Amino acid sequence: MPILVVADIFGIAGRRPELVAVLAGAERDAAGEDGCLRYSTAAGIDDPDHFVVVGEWRDQAAVDAHYTTPGFTTFQMALDGLLARPSEMTMYDVRATRRPLPSEPMDPRDAD
Repeated sequence: MPILVVADIFGIAGRRPELVAVLAGAERDAAGEDGCLRYSTAAGIDDPDHFVVVGEWRDQAAVDAHYTTPGFTTFQMALDGLLARPSEMTMYDVRATRRPLPSEPMDPRDAD
């Protein structure tokens, strides 16, 4: 069963470029791991020092393996001095996935 991991990471103002580099490296490393279906990082619109990391993993074993990789250890160590407060993480067991049906292009005359 797929696992979705969502983490909120809060960087220190003024150290954003360093944190972005660390997050980019973690994203590259994780995306190449067996069992990683998706791994993406986004910055908040209202707070550019707030990042949301979303990882989708094939199963719990893939998540557990990720946390034992040298890349994850390097990521954790690189965060030292870059965070304003502890990160917050939530894991979800995904029992079903649904994708919406594609919609037809909107007729511009219907926009009124």
